Amino acid sequence: MSRKMISLENVTRVYNQGRPNEVRPVNEVSLDIGHGEILVLKGPSGSGKTSLLALVGCMIRPTSGRILVAERDVAKLPERFLTGVRRDTFGFVFQQLHLIPGISVLENVMLPLYPLEIGFTAAKRRALELTEQLGLTHRKGFKVEALSGGERQRVAIARALINAPQAILADEPTAHLDAGLSGELMQIFETLRGQGKTVVIATHDPLVHDSPLIDRVATMRDGRILDGDG
Repeated sequence: MSRKMISLENVTRVYNQGRPNEVRPVNEVSLDIGHGEILVLKGPSGSGKTSLLALVGCMIRPTSGRILVAERDVAKLPERFLTGVRRDTFGFVFQQLHLIPGISVLENVMLPLYPLEIGFTAAKRRALELTEQLGLTHRKGFKVEALSGGERQRVAIARALINAPQAILADEPTAHLDAGLSGELMQIFETLRGQGKTVVIATHDPLVHDSPLIDRVATMRDGRILDGDG
C-alpha cells in the first residue's frame, strides 16, 4: 500500500457507556489508509461504517484508541486545533448533500471558505475552476434546487474540494443516483486519486464496492472490520 496518511489504532466509539443501552458502533478497529488510494468501507446499514468515516474525518472523537493523521495523534487535540485539522485535511460529501437552497451553485461551492480570509476574488476564482472541472460552468448561476441529482452531487464534490483537502470522505454518495450517474461519480473519484487525493467511501452499494476503480475494500459488521484487503 502507498505511504500511510491516516492510521487508526484499536479505535472504539461508545455511546451510553456502562448503561443498559450501551452501543458500540465502532469496536476495536485498526486501519491504515494510504495517500492517493480509494478505500471503500463496505457493510449493511448499522455496521458502523458511517461512524468510522466520522472518526476518520475527526468529526467525532474515539472513546479509546488512537487516530493518527500524517503521523500526528489527533484524538485528544483541543477542539480549536481539531477544527484546523478537519478544514485543512478533509473534504466531506454527505449522503443528504446539505446544499443550501435559494443560493447559486457558485455560492454553495464557496461556503466552506467563509469568512473569506483569501478574499472574495480569489475564492470566486477557485470556485469557478472547480465548477469547470466538474462540468458545472453552465449551471454556476443556477439555484441548486433547479439542478438534477447528478449535478447536485457534483456541486457537493466541488464544495468538498474548495479548501484543497488531502482527502475526500463520502458517505453513501450514490444513494440517490442511478447506475449511469454512479459510474460517472466513480470516474470523478478516480480523477481525484490521479491528483494525489485520498478517497474514503462508506457504502453498501455494489456499484461502488465492486467497481474496478477502487483500490481496497474494508468490510464491516457489528462495528468491526472483517477484512481490509478487498
